[in-house]
Amino acid sequence: MTEEIRRAVLASIKGDVSAEAAAESVGLSRKQFSERKRRYLRGKLPMIDGEIRADSLDGPVEILRDAWGVAHIEANCLADGFFGLGYAMAQDRLWQLDYMRRLACGRLAEILGADYLEQDRLHRTIGLKRSADAAMDEAGDEVRLVLNSLASGINAHTQACRELPLEFDLLEYEPEPWTTAASVAVWKWRWWMLTGRLNILSVAEAGRTHLDEDLYRRFMSCEANEHTIVPGDGPAQYGGHDTGEGSNNWVVGGSRTQSGKPILATDPHNSVDLSRQWYQAQLTIGGASGLDAVGAFFLGTPGIYLGHTRHTAWGVTNHTASARDVYVETPGQQDGYYVNGDGERPYEEIEETIVVRDGDDEQLSIRQTDRGPLVQDFVPAVDEDHPLLSLKWNGSAPTTGFESMLALLRSSSCDDVEKTLEQWPFPILNFLFADDKGGIGYHVVGHVPDRPDVRVGFKDPEAAGDAWTGNYAFDALPNMRDPERDWIATANNPPWGGDHPYLKLGSWADGYRFRRIKHRIESEAQHDIDTVGDIHADDIHGRAEDLASIVGRIALNGPNKQIRELGEILTEWDGSYGVDEIAPTVFSAFWNQWLRRVAKARFPDRLVTMVKDRCGAVGNAILQGRDTTWMSGCSIDQEVVEALRDTRTWIARKIGNRKSWWRWGKLHTVTFGHPCATTPELEKLLSVGPTETAGGTGTVRAAGHSLVRPFRVTGLSTYRMVVDMGRPARSKATAAGGQSGHPGSRHYRTQSELWLKDAYHPLLMDRRDVERDLEGVLALTP
Repeated sequence: MTEEIRRAVLASIKGDVSAEAAAESVGLSRKQFSERKRRYLRGKLPMIDGEIRADSLDGPVEILRDAWGVAHIEANCLADGFFGLGYAMAQDRLWQLDYMRRLACGRLAEILGADYLEQDRLHRTIGLKRSADAAMDEAGDEVRLVLNSLASGINAHTQACRELPLEFDLLEYEPEPWTTAASVAVWKWRWWMLTGRLNILSVAEAGRTHLDEDLYRRFMSCEANEHTIVPGDGPAQYGGHDTGEGSNNWVVGGSRTQSGKPILATDPHNSVDLSRQWYQAQLTIGGASGLDAVGAFFLGTPGIYLGHTRHTAWGVTNHTASARDVYVETPGQQDGYYVNGDGERPYEEIEETIVVRDGDDEQLSIRQTDRGPLVQDFVPAVDEDHPLLSLKWNGSAPTTGFESMLALLRSSSCDDVEKTLEQWPFPILNFLFADDKGGIGYHVVGHVPDRPDVRVGFKDPEAAGDAWTGNYAFDALPNMRDPERDWIATANNPPWGGDHPYLKLGSWADGYRFRRIKHRIESEAQHDIDTVGDIHADDIHGRAEDLASIVGRIALNGPNKQIRELGEILTEWDGSYGVDEIAPTVFSAFWNQWLRRVAKARFPDRLVTMVKDRCGAVGNAILQGRDTTWMSGCSIDQEVVEALRDTRTWIARKIGNRKSWWRWGKLHTVTFGHPCATTPELEKLLSVGPTETAGGTGTVRAAGHSLVRPFRVTGLSTYRMVVDMGRPARSKATAAGGQSGHPGSRHYRTQSELWLKDAYHPLLMDRRDVERDLEGVLALTP
């Protein structure tokens, strides 16, 4: 292909010119030009069949790719195995690797422009790159070897590939060499995403400022709080709300399965924009390093986050115990100083330059206290007099966390897994595990700071009760092994019941997803891998089960026909968020309007939007007649009618009056987008969707949505996996974002299509199974 034709093809892909004009400019017919475009995109695909020399290897490495594009890497030593993993990752996801590194290090504005500045400022301020560099200084020998090998593999492919991925052409730059610290920075970004949650601290502070102790306790609780991970001790007295970006996992013991062995399922929930963060692969290493594991690697890192060996399986959800505090700092009398103890101390000043594409460079001044950097610019203001706030975060510790991840790949029993988890520093997770001997278990992992005064909100740096005194001991964290009921599940819900001080540390999700998982597990006498996997598709919302009929009965007695029609819709509904239902649209819109009224009863107008979603437990209790004081002096039925009136007005304004337009699937669509999809032409090429999808915020089939663009999906289950320990070499999985990052590959879209159908592909381990439908074998030779 000539350079002239190549430029014309790229211009048409970008949408700078029409395909017709581009074809005419190089003297080709439209058909000929379309063929050149296909050839250009196919030319970006990596070589997956044949032989490539790699001088840094000690021995041969094979990368087999199955019919779903999953890489199966075989090597004879640890260094070669992780070299092969890095090589395969780079072949399939080189631009996503670079994107993730830039995301973590605060360098996205450099390639994508000023829209990414705020995110870059935050990640530089909290210092993910600085923390990663410090962690590498402390890393042990095996972690260094593995990260060096992974980086060598990534860089070997980058140097050898004939064509860089499309995005590098679109944005006109080339990737820098991958480093060991880049892997750590990307992993620490995952830590921050799961544990940062600075806005929640402002919500708690607002509650503490405007509510008395009894109202504050109710405000800080969660719905369906009787459903705790570890049974007993009654309802949890503290909680939060379901944001639509949590996770589920469950494991069913052998007494409940046809195979007589445990079956484990897991699905992490993240922003739809991050659906390509997982890389599915099997890593088989012989010799003294022996390991054989398969699952979802977090892109750019050497650990399987969700996966299994031939003897053990594991899945995780976010355990939302607080691992960070913000402290109200007092400025010193001298500029550049802050009060610390009995005196003043100068800030540590860090100056960084953020390069901005098509804009002026920005100078970022970061000020650090003994506790950490000043972050008030990233914390929502509770009052007009917004204080200086410093951040202390356990994720800043100089550790990679990879030691335990690598040990998991060699685990052969639940005891092995639990022993391995003792050294897991971060993030803080609900870890479920099972083995082929019949064992099942649950343990919270990660360093949860212990504070004498357990409360949420802004802290006082001079108060002894707000100082950290260490971390909770591993055995003091919530855990359970082989319970009598023979199943365990977690859904970001409270780990324990009662008023245990530990519960005040968390922003636990409502118990509805857990309740549905429990119902589905216990309603089947004997499970197999399909019935356990089918639970991922459950689209019934527990809140709707509890409240829709209550709201519907009030609406049926409403003052006008429009409100009574809403009542007819709600009273006939079973709580399913299926695509053909219209009730989810009505109920979701009502819930938003109802929480606004609940919040306005106790908070000033300027805080209502910030705090309303935290009012779910109170709003629920009011509707069920269990709370008579939050909105005292009001007619609850009349308040509900007014919320329904607001609902009908909102629907008419945002959606329209025709009920056919209210159909959930018409509104609740998912698009697996791309940062470069900035024109209609690029959107068509790079994005998958929009497509109708079931579920919602708070259903097991996670598909959280926005009210800004009603009700488009913003967060979802980005990976699903089911493993029967009676046959672990034939587990099944699907990655919402696909396996390949190349839009010219069939593996760019196929798994997204599986996800939409609630279907799976086989996640294979035996070579003979892989070879039955083999796509290619790449031999890397020294």
